[in-house]
Amino acid sequence: MTGSQRRRLLYAVTVVVAEKGYIATTVADVISRAGVSRKTFYDLFADKEECFIAAADTSRELMIRWLRTSFAHSSAQSLSPVATLRASIRAYLGLIAEEPEFAKAFLLETATAGGRAQEHQDACRSWFAESMRAWRARLPGHPGVPDAHYIAAADATHEAVCRCLRRGSIDEVPGLEDTVLHICLALLGVTETDEDVPD
Repeated sequence: MTGSQRRRLLYAVTVVVAEKGYIATTVADVISRAGVSRKTFYDLFADKEECFIAAADTSRELMIRWLRTSFAHSSAQSLSPVATLRASIRAYLGLIAEEPEFAKAFLLETATAGGRAQEHQDACRSWFAESMRAWRARLPGHPGVPDAHYIAAADATHEAVCRCLRRGSIDEVPGLEDTVLHICLALLGVTETDEDVPD
């Protein structure tokens, strides 16, 4: 039963933060949405921040697992490197559009929550940057780029998505595919016509 109640609280804090924002969300809001007692909440979490961070960590793990599977599928289709990158970007943007509560809570509100919650966001961007590094390593004929370019690609992608979320236009997120692809290729020093440069 405890596992079920914990999952309900993690889902509830995600939905409430997406609706009201982190600052305005209270423990009372979360337990009301989850349908559990205040005692149960405090048996599981020290406070709202701990509950929110647990939800963020769980969501990040699920997102990364799903995206890894999607990326592996794209790589296995014998696509060109740029086509593989495009398919991966499409999968990421599609996931954001399909999970609006996740997107609003953990892409927009972690900055407001600050502290440990921001560390979750930084970990997500670092994973995205490392994914870009692994992709580019498959193009050995290209000269290297500074390490900061990988984080810059992650940061620019994040901001492009967040701009849509702040406007309440999450349905526009999949339409960022060409923009995000261009950002990544430009920062990583690759174009759609030179991806097959030999060693």
